[in-house]
Amino acid sequence: MVDARIVQTTKSLHTAIVDLASSTPVSAITVADVTRAAGINRATFYSHATSPGALLADVLRPELDAIRAADLDAREEGRGPATEITRRGMERVVEHVVKYRDVYRLALPDPLDASTHRALARHFEESSLMHLDLRDAAALPQGFSKPLAAGFVAHGLVGVIENWLTGKRSSRRSLVDNIMLMLPTWWD
Repeated sequence: MVDARIVQTTKSLHTAIVDLASSTPVSAITVADVTRAAGINRATFYSHATSPGALLADVLRPELDAIRAADLDAREEGRGPATEITRRGMERVVEHVVKYRDVYRLALPDPLDASTHRALARHFEESSLMHLDLRDAAALPQGFSKPLAAGFVAHGLVGVIENWLTGKRSSRRSLVDNIMLMLPTWWD
């Protein structure tokens, strides 16, 4: 059984980093800022995370992992056409990004801390590799490299999301529509 104090400390840290990262670029957030906001000491912080950026990634990753798991389950169970499963997964990712809109808007373009950018790209890359592993190899182009393709898709998706958050805004639906149009023909 997990100690209730650890659960409460983790919750306090997560709330503090999300609150701070919603108004300040991650690179400008110090451990002292987080400990003050969470009401803990430095030693306790370092028993939970190595940096504010790593802590923020720890907050975001579980939701992204749940989206990936739901997508993989839907594909393995054949719950609809592949393009519909892809679209539902992208809609869930966009919902997640909107939930943390202020965080992502500041963190993705932050040139001094790429932890959030890497966390989102890693999600897309791992998800892409799992997706491609389910594809019939004969349906993929000859000489196709799944790791290279996964990296291409992952970083392209992060770039699209960053542009959507920081540029001229369009609707969520328009974002997802455009992502679906941009996915390579070999995707589904």
